[in-house]
Amino acid sequence: MTIFIIIFLILIGISLILLEFLVLPGTIIAAVGGFLLLGSGIYLSYSSYGIIYGHISVAAVLISLIISFIIVLRSKTWKKIMLKTEITGVTNTYEKEKINVGDKGITISRLAPMGKVEVNGVVVEAKSINDFIDQNKEITVVKVEQDKLIVKI
Repeated sequence: MTIFIIIFLILIGISLILLEFLVLPGTIIAAVGGFLLLGSGIYLSYSSYGIIYGHISVAAVLISLIISFIIVLRSKTWKKIMLKTEITGVTNTYEKEKINVGDKGITISRLAPMGKVEVNGVVVEAKSINDFIDQNKEITVVKVEQDKLIVKI
């Protein structure tokens, strides 16, 4: 009967360690529980069956941990639950030819320090080099970047 308890403790311990590393990373509770169960299974094998069987159980635990990690990481099981979504969104794009350094515009929203401005009929996200710029204030373009403008009052 003791051998079944030892095997049960070791199998549950390995399962909890795999659960910690692959499903619940960072919680530490499953890993601590797994290591405690592995330790108690090994201790029980030492106390019940002696040093030789205790060493055999330690070796079996280490080998089974390595083999189970290899099997779990190489199997296609994790590809089924892996996140495969792609981000298809784009940032603000505008025709760079329409806006040049020195152009005047007006703020549509408050720039604190980021917000929306309208320059030459194009609504673009902008960043203020000054502190905050309130809504409906006239601004001047200082720099044109790929996805935003740098503006000042």
